[in-house]
Amino acid sequence: MPFLLISAFLLAIAYPMIGTTAAVGVLVCSQILLLAKEIRTGQITGVGGFIFMSILFFSVRPIYMVIEKDYTLFTKLFLIRVDLTEVTSAVWWASLALWCFAVGAAAVPVWNRRRLLERWQRNKSVTTRLDVRPAYIWVTLGLQVATMPVMFVLVIYGRRLYRSALGAYAYDLPVVLQSIHVLAVVIAVAQWTKCRDLRSGVPVALSGGMLLVFAYLMRDVSNFRSFYIMGLLIAGFAVLQILKGRVGYAWLIVPVIFFQPLFQYLGQQRGMQNEELLEEGVLEQVVPDKSIADAYWNFYGYDGDMNIFDTFVAAKRSEPAYYPYVWSWLYVPLHFVPRALWKAKPKGGITQDGSFTRGAPYSCGIAGFFLLDGGLLWMLGSMFVLGYLVSMADWWVLTLPRGYLRCCLIGVLTVNGMLLSRFFLWQYFYQVLYYVTPILLLSWWIAKMSGKSTASRRSSHRRPRPSAAPVGA
Repeated sequence: MPFLLISAFLLAIAYPMIGTTAAVGVLVCSQILLLAKEIRTGQITGVGGFIFMSILFFSVRPIYMVIEKDYTLFTKLFLIRVDLTEVTSAVWWASLALWCFAVGAAAVPVWNRRRLLERWQRNKSVTTRLDVRPAYIWVTLGLQVATMPVMFVLVIYGRRLYRSALGAYAYDLPVVLQSIHVLAVVIAVAQWTKCRDLRSGVPVALSGGMLLVFAYLMRDVSNFRSFYIMGLLIAGFAVLQILKGRVGYAWLIVPVIFFQPLFQYLGQQRGMQNEELLEEGVLEQVVPDKSIADAYWNFYGYDGDMNIFDTFVAAKRSEPAYYPYVWSWLYVPLHFVPRALWKAKPKGGITQDGSFTRGAPYSCGIAGFFLLDGGLLWMLGSMFVLGYLVSMADWWVLTLPRGYLRCCLIGVLTVNGMLLSRFFLWQYFYQVLYYVTPILLLSWWIAKMSGKSTASRRSSHRRPRPSAAPVGA
């Protein structure tokens, strides 16, 4: 709670300073305090992932913009003139929106303390669910092998897949299949931790290799980096959870920052096929003709991945022709309805008036989408609700019995929480759904079959032996 109070105090101090560069510094500190609150827990969550990525978008990018006077997108794309006052005002509102998100997240353990404590105490007594019979490990490996032919068929269609009949549904199929790879890797690693020998390491090597190959193939189906990188990140965090028991934020923050130039390069070369990318030489192209420091600093330029803040400023400046308000929330479960059955379905799932982008595929972040839904006050209220919902999902997972299922779901929520900061609501919902559903079903099946095997073994032990035949019979 002190972190939230001090962050709010800094927001109050920064308000009369709007229009000065000092205001940006104060607001950055306000946002960092929200992340510090999550770091203090020592456990990555969807809430923490969301706050971390929001800071990159709404703190580091504004700092770069102010220092470098980088207003290129405003003048060349959005066709508006923006001064320091508008920039700092946008940072202030974005910081307040993030604070509302953090307050909503913090309300969960306060308002549901008794229920969460009872759930934690109940599941704490459950035997650790890391043991899986070797037979089921090979079953999950077999499922990984079975997904490969499907992926090879999808690669034939390549990036034309999305534009084909039912392409939007086939396009999401690799994400569903990748969740099987994630679970298989985590189960294999969980079993290896029990033995740590060469024999138990073989499934780890096979499973991990297939996960990498599958992600490599996914790149030829989509231009979006998150499409194929997401599963690798989820598996990485889940494996760390198995090995360490608790994963701190250093494991999230350091790798993301370290690989920023690589992420930018993959984005710039999104039109290239895998073979073409390898011919270019990825490592040689990541930092060409410039120092490593320049590569990291320029990552926050207008032509990089951090232009969410620029689009947020333009969204705040725009005058939408309509406000959808709660429709954007209600649309989430309806997005799965085929366009053939719903002729008036929003194109691209966009319920807001995004005409200010002039057709550019730029995102103003989830806070910006809420702003376009109903204005500044609606944005603040929606961010509070969103924080509450994301935190509820985190707490539901954190109070599960310790085991491979819990580890997988922590990875799913953390990675998707990071991407939620720039996604639509429905994108976040379905990405979580596509990963969670196969993992839950397979985990339930393994637990059920393991329970039957255990019960049958117990009954065989309890079965009385036949008595010896009487003498002379």
